[in-house]
Amino acid sequence: VISAAYAFNYVCLGCAEHLARNLIKPLFQVYLNSGGLRIQERKEIVEGLTSVVSKLSIENKQFFQGLTEIITPLAKVLQAATESKELHSDDNKAKVSNALDLTAQAFLQLPEAGAQQVAELLKKLHPILDRTMDKFLKDDQIMERVCRCWKYGIRASKLYFKPMIVPLLTKLSQLFPKYPHSSFLYIVCVCINEFGTHPDYQNLMAQAYTTFSKHGMSKLTSPTAYQNHPDVVGDYFDMQKRYLLHCPHIVFSSDLIVHVFRCALVGIGVEHKDACSMLMKFFATFIKIGRELQRNPSARIPNRERAINMLKNIMTEHGQSLTNGVIEGVAYRLPYSRIPFCVEVIEALIHCGSQKWFVEALKKVPDTEPPMTKGQFLTYLFQPQEARKQRARSMKEIIKDYANAVRSKIR
Repeated sequence: VISAAYAFNYVCLGCAEHLARNLIKPLFQVYLNSGGLRIQERKEIVEGLTSVVSKLSIENKQFFQGLTEIITPLAKVLQAATESKELHSDDNKAKVSNALDLTAQAFLQLPEAGAQQVAELLKKLHPILDRTMDKFLKDDQIMERVCRCWKYGIRASKLYFKPMIVPLLTKLSQLFPKYPHSSFLYIVCVCINEFGTHPDYQNLMAQAYTTFSKHGMSKLTSPTAYQNHPDVVGDYFDMQKRYLLHCPHIVFSSDLIVHVFRCALVGIGVEHKDACSMLMKFFATFIKIGRELQRNPSARIPNRERAINMLKNIMTEHGQSLTNGVIEGVAYRLPYSRIPFCVEVIEALIHCGSQKWFVEALKKVPDTEPPMTKGQFLTYLFQPQEARKQRARSMKEIIKDYANAVRSKIR
């Protein structure tokens, strides 16, 4: 059956315009009769059918009607499941999960021209997704699926999603302190990307930053917490990075970022791939934003002087600790495959100009032998970029060579 589902999808993708003109009704019959198939097979069918529906006329709302015909049966499943007396039975939760997976699939790849009609459909779906969220708040997997529907829906509806952003972010802000699902953080990330610079939503974005930053930190109070909650770590520091990039005026309007930075230092040895990657990207972005604000007087931030002073104070107080953590991670603490994540942070620290931090950090790791002693490594790090180009060696290669030298010594 899976082969047939793949074939259905491929034919739809390859012949979408022809099928939209001539054979759309039989395709919907296949979809409506696919309820007994496995979820992966059903997703293939929905992907194929959506590609055909995307070719229907947007002007006369054929696209809207087609997308509605895909979503309506799924909405009915969700409605019935949330009203079921067997609410938390495995069978009922499976129905909810499947309906949400298929809904998210339907919103995944839609034409930009149809954004307004997607938003119109999302507005009708909103109460059902809210009800699903309310009924299964303790279920992390179902929350992730609900948020995936929102993620793809927001991206597909673009600025037409505006009427829904206030109730959505308000609801997530109210729920997150008690139910700190990482998927809630990711929805904030999506909203920042789409609406972070929009003047109408700055207060909302500021409120969300305060709520999610404070309560996210409360879950990440020790290295063990970082290891046990890598999904929260990844999405939390992804959110911090996006706020720095899109809403720096919000970040530097209070002292909250000072506490966020200290919290980040606690988890600098986290080993999980995505968590480590996002944590290091946060550090690198933080330092780069500081340099940009200092070098660019016309930076789009009203509280520029306050931000610069705050950045300087944070790096003065914690720059050495950050350098120690990154160098120890490269030398022995982190898995070897995580070393590339540290490169961007090391480069950003080098541009801060404090070689002393690296001298002190290197004192804490074992000595190494030529051709990569501590002194040679330090020289390589701070040599002009042109000299590195002449040697045809990237920063990443230099750091990996040093890691190999230390780790071979330890072994």
